[in-house]
Amino acid sequence: MNILKNIAIILLLLIVSCSGKEEKQKEESKTDTTTDLEIQAKAEMLTALDYDMFAEEFAKEVLKENFRKHSFDMADLKKPVHSQIFENVGIQKIEAYSNKNYPKTSEPNYYEHFILFMATYDTPEHAIKTFNRIKADSKKTFKEWQPLDKEVSLRALALNRGAKPGGMIIQRGEHIFSLVKTCRETPIGGNWKDYENKFLQHITERDEEIEVLNAYCGMEKYKIEKIIATRQDTLY
Repeated sequence: MNILKNIAIILLLLIVSCSGKEEKQKEESKTDTTTDLEIQAKAEMLTALDYDMFAEEFAKEVLKENFRKHSFDMADLKKPVHSQIFENVGIQKIEAYSNKNYPKTSEPNYYEHFILFMATYDTPEHAIKTFNRIKADSKKTFKEWQPLDKEVSLRALALNRGAKPGGMIIQRGEHIFSLVKTCRETPIGGNWKDYENKFLQHITERDEEIEVLNAYCGMEKYKIEKIIATRQDTLY
């Protein structure tokens, strides 16, 4: 009788143990599934980041109550001339940000009247293709382009006009950004290196290396660089 009782107890314990293992496996499977879904959601989020929104946040942070946004006529990109550097297949719109109090007596038309240009394309592939073309344009000065095709020469002129006071051009997703620099102080004080980092922190991931076209006051042309934005809690 005792033997049968002991066998019954052992069988009961085995059933409970198996049941517990099954529940644990179900929980682990559920956790794994949740993790996979979270990873997939994060990946989708990273491929559809609102870089235009991040850029506008930067502009609002810099300009504060003087924030002003511009949309340019795609059929007539004569002013500002800098907008011509973005022309290519797939372009949808060109926008820029400026201080509503500058210039005081006229509408902003020149490169240095703005703090940031943003071109949007229908696909990331067209944005990448345009950025590669801008990199190719940047390798020569305007004088070196002059004997070539008129359209290319005008693009080079527009690009080199931005190089003289300084600037940084970056491609992210479906967008190309042109951060305006000048031979004066930054719009918020401090040095230009910190100002660049402030912008890059809005549109890059932590410790991400990116390729940019960069120029400082007095340079004849942009140079291609690979940089990592310095991460700081506060720059200003």
